[in-house]
Amino acid sequence: MRIGEIIETRSTGFVAESYQLHRPPALGSLVKVKVDDHREIYAVVSYGETGGIEPGRRAVRWSTDEVFDEAIYEEHPELRRTLRTEFTALSVGSVEGEEARQGLPSEPPPMHYSVYSCTPEEVVHFTEELYYLRLLLAGEGPVPKEQLLVTHLREVYRARGNDEEWLSRAAREIARLLKRDYDRLMTVLLGIEPTNSG
Repeated sequence: MRIGEIIETRSTGFVAESYQLHRPPALGSLVKVKVDDHREIYAVVSYGETGGIEPGRRAVRWSTDEVFDEAIYEEHPELRRTLRTEFTALSVGSVEGEEARQGLPSEPPPMHYSVYSCTPEEVVHFTEELYYLRLLLAGEGPVPKEQLLVTHLREVYRARGNDEEWLSRAAREIARLLKRDYDRLMTVLLGIEPTNSG
C-alpha cells in the first residue's frame, strides 16, 4: 500500500509526506521504495510529525473549545490545506530480485518516488539477517536510538507472528553490539521483553 511521497532524500534515508494527515506510518516500521522493476530500497521509520505547511510557522488551533476531530476538516476544508504529516526513514538495505542486501544502498531513493508499507512476508524476508541493526544504532534523528530500536524490534516481532526465536537472536545481536554500554543495552532488552511488547 502506498503511504507517502519522498520530499527529501539523502544517502542515509529520506523524508516523505504521508498521504494521510495525522497518520504517519508506525515508528520503527519497515517501509520500501520501488526504484525500478528489480530493486527496492528498505528503510525504518525513525520519526513522524504533523505541522504547518509554511516553514517556521506553527499551525493555528482552529478552536480552543473543541476537541480535535476529523469532522473539523469536513466543516472547514481550508484547514487541511495548512497542515501536512511527514515521516523520516533511515535506509537499512535493498532487495534486488529475491536477494536482500543489508547496509546503506549505493544511492539514495529518487525524489517524488512513492513509499510503500512492507507486507509481513517482506518483513520476514528482510529481517532474517540482523546486520542492519547496527545502522539503526548509528542513525541520526530526534528519537533516541535505543528507543527507535525497541519500537522497530516490537514491530518486527509482531509482523513475524510473535516469533520468539527471532527475538532471542535479535537480543543476542544487540547484546553484542552494545556490550560496552550497559545502560543502553538494558533499555533495549527490557523494552523488547515479550511481556512488554504487547
